[in-house]
Amino acid sequence: MKDMTKWIRSQVVKGQPLNLHAVARERPDLLEKAFSGPSPRGWRRSLIDAGVKPYKIVHQHEDHVQCKICGSSSSVLGSHLKLCHGTTGEEYKEEFGTDCEVSSESFRATKFSAKPIAGISHWERIWSRYYVIDWIIRLHEEGYDLNFYSVCNVGKSLAHAGWHQFGSWDDALRAAGFDPDKERAIPKFEQWTRNLVIKKLREFAVAKKKNPGLLMSNDLRMALGRFFGTPKAACKAAELKYDDIHYRSIFSSGQINKVVTAIRKLENLKGLKRQQKLREIYHKDDVNKRIIQHHYSSLQQLADQEGIDLLVVAVEAYRDEADVHHDLDLLEKRGKTIRFDTLRNGHKRLYNVIM
Repeated sequence: MKDMTKWIRSQVVKGQPLNLHAVARERPDLLEKAFSGPSPRGWRRSLIDAGVKPYKIVHQHEDHVQCKICGSSSSVLGSHLKLCHGTTGEEYKEEFGTDCEVSSESFRATKFSAKPIAGISHWERIWSRYYVIDWIIRLHEEGYDLNFYSVCNVGKSLAHAGWHQFGSWDDALRAAGFDPDKERAIPKFEQWTRNLVIKKLREFAVAKKKNPGLLMSNDLRMALGRFFGTPKAACKAAELKYDDIHYRSIFSSGQINKVVTAIRKLENLKGLKRQQKLREIYHKDDVNKRIIQHHYSSLQQLADQEGIDLLVVAVEAYRDEADVHHDLDLLEKRGKTIRFDTLRNGHKRLYNVIM
């Protein structure tokens, strides 16, 4: 531990970063040492033992994240994965591991919720496996119960991060050196096991098929999170489809086909007419939006799966020169003066396309 203390103090003197992600790049061996063993001390305690205040350290975050498929880098990989590799962030993580990020550290730092947990302020700006363990150790030091139900009450963000980083809250407790069975202080949870959760989940799926509006009980929902992390992971273990238990309404094939047909007809419209009709179908109709999001995730996914030109559902109103000429003719028929200044002031999008 003397080597760790010496290195931490030298970093402070040099003004170098000591946040978890920066240290993981510079000295992963020290982090491994701080978080290893049956009772890890964590990085926060290591800083304090070295005479450094965790809230005063320098932070450094990388601006880009590298794609593990092709090696290219960007701030966020979402669009890149979809356009270049035909995959989603969720599928990407399934292939390369849940700890494989699709957005850069700096981007995640701007989106980080700084809401205190149990009244305690954050000393890091990004969630990680190490940071979850640090929080568990801190709550234990402060005298808080570590069972899943109690942690949800003092900080849902920590419970969610535990699911995301470890797969389940029980695994997060084990990584921090705690026995989940001993921390399980609520008697009504003692009856739950992985096999019982799977059995109850299958029973719920059968019942929901008969009654689509049926909601899952809080006990089963909490047990899902504790044993499997997410409902999707639990469904996979139970050999169910996520839609079998999803809380959203199940729409008929007729409703779905109606929406797809309406979107397909947009291919015959040009310019602003197509964009206005798209707003009516999707942006202003909550039912249609729910159908599309539930069965296709997005308009772009709908177009891709149904063989519709992606430009039909794009934000831009103009696909080609024919679209531009269509709107210019439309303005002329309405008696509008076609000049650059009038277009710039009254039809900015059309003006930008022409320029």
